[in-house]
Amino acid sequence: MVELSPHQAQSIVDRMMKDIPYNINIMDHTGTIIGSGNKHRIGTLHHGAVEAIRQRKPVDIHEDEAYVKKGVNLPIELNGRIVGVVGISGEVEETRPFGNLLKSAVILLIEQNLALEKENARINQKRQFFELLTEMDIEYTKPVIDQALTYGIHLTKPSQVMVVEFPTEAAEEMIGSYPSFKMSSHSLCVIVQDTEGMNALQNHVQAHYPAAYISVSKMNDTVSSGYWQARAAMRVLKGVFFNEKLISYSKCEFIADMAKLPKLDTGIQQLTVQMDSELIKTLQIYIHCNLNANETANQLIIHRNTLNYRLAKIHKLTGKDPKNILELVELVFALIARVK
Repeated sequence: MVELSPHQAQSIVDRMMKDIPYNINIMDHTGTIIGSGNKHRIGTLHHGAVEAIRQRKPVDIHEDEAYVKKGVNLPIELNGRIVGVVGISGEVEETRPFGNLLKSAVILLIEQNLALEKENARINQKRQFFELLTEMDIEYTKPVIDQALTYGIHLTKPSQVMVVEFPTEAAEEMIGSYPSFKMSSHSLCVIVQDTEGMNALQNHVQAHYPAAYISVSKMNDTVSSGYWQARAAMRVLKGVFFNEKLISYSKCEFIADMAKLPKLDTGIQQLTVQMDSELIKTLQIYIHCNLNANETANQLIIHRNTLNYRLAKIHKLTGKDPKNILELVELVFALIARVK
């Protein structure tokens, strides 16, 4: 049901009365005043509006009466239904042109609100379907399969999932024809069922958004499997690597799956709390260089002794020695646990 809210009505009145030298009233579909230059009249019944609704045409009042002042009252009709009335108090010949202008403004606002509500409904429906599609135990019933087809997804075919985290607002339109869902204002989930398309899509995203983080799942029979694989890989990418922007789940499957264990998330994430950004970067590059101290120092542009000092400081702060392979594994998981 199309309605004009009191807030919207009063907002229109306040704006229009800055330019129109007459009192303005806006009434709802019952003829009750919901916006007025005279605040005391809000909530009262406007008899001129009631008559305009009854006759379904403009009603002019040429003389002040007991319950209504002279002026024009124009019904607002949308889709064959009267949704309200606009009225301007004053001499009829003087106020009629302003009345038509006011009526057009109100109709435009209602149409804008309808378009916004329709778009919000579309966005909410898509978001709800995405939440359903990424449930691990989802069953591909016929209604689910049919709804997926409206988004260009064939659930009977295997798929890969790409998760992209942009440095700015996520731009769905740049993905092209691939089905995509907004995970947040800065992240997208893209579903690819063309076996040749993933590499091209990766290159396309990297070319347009070189600062974006990209994670890619394996090929799976369900979208939900791919989604959770890509999410897990993204945590590894952002946690362990310093300058890398792209990761495949197949390249980090074991560590990505291990990092999802609740015990690791809650128990090991405290290890990096006292490490500053310099130590985090040092540890990430040390891992990336496969524990090669010389290469790590070169990439950090520091002396080998400075690197040893930083690694020793990490050991002191965390109780875990980066040069000990078993303890380094714990530090790797600690880095991943930082990423939510």
